[in-house]
Amino acid sequence: MDKLEIKYRSWYKGVPPRPIKLQIPGWAGEPNDHATGDKPQPWHCPPFVDGATYGLELCYPFETECRVSMVNDQVVFDGDFTEEQKECPDVSLPPFMCFAPGHFGMTSALDIKVPTGYILRTECHPRYYTDSTYTVPCCLPGHIQTEWWPKIFFVVFKNPMPGQTLIFRKGEPYGQALVLPKKVSYDIKEMTIAEATQRATTDDKLGKYCKRFVNNDWHDHLGHNFDDKYKVLSAVFNKNGAKGVQEFIDAVANKIENKKKFRGKLVMKRKDEGIQDKEEKS
Repeated sequence: MDKLEIKYRSWYKGVPPRPIKLQIPGWAGEPNDHATGDKPQPWHCPPFVDGATYGLELCYPFETECRVSMVNDQVVFDGDFTEEQKECPDVSLPPFMCFAPGHFGMTSALDIKVPTGYILRTECHPRYYTDSTYTVPCCLPGHIQTEWWPKIFFVVFKNPMPGQTLIFRKGEPYGQALVLPKKVSYDIKEMTIAEATQRATTDDKLGKYCKRFVNNDWHDHLGHNFDDKYKVLSAVFNKNGAKGVQEFIDAVANKIENKKKFRGKLVMKRKDEGIQDKEEKS
């Protein structure tokens, strides 16, 4: 795996970008186990964990807590920045601004430079998707071409809904940054009949036989069934690749089917022996 070099400079108290880590307990869920009777948690899901920890965290750098709400169809920024204004008199605080219908912006207090051929993509922090208080801001996606854009960038958020209050607190993440290829060309094709058949067959085998290789099979507090087949197969892939996963699933399926055939033959043999027994006695 290649390591991408990310460079940054900060303004005022800008917080350096940092890899996202799951917060447990916190936005990633509670620290319960994957045991029968437990409530499912976001961190129980490997695709969510992989997606949530892929990017870099962007955190609110100001000491002053700010609450953003709608009053008479206007965005209101509620926070006393008097003391911080004295520290940076050349900049007008609060660090927010309404500049487009339905949205407001905020300085990131950062200038981030990514390698040539890549862009910096801003978007929602994963805690936005697990938040049940509706206080976490919705950061809009944006691609910044950092190779030639040297300015401290700003981020854009969706306005709060009527009655909703968004909260920005010192050190709390408000968004994330992903480093992605500058250009991507998609060549979208339908699978061949052979490809589709193979994947459908494997899908069917997973449905039938996955309980034979999972390490954890449990029911939540509502009786819904969960298991760790994705985690198990991910480990197989990391070790042996896609071909290894296919061979693993096929081996499990073949083993079970062969056992069924053997039992079937055994039953037939016993039936035949029973018939011969009756014929000899008669």
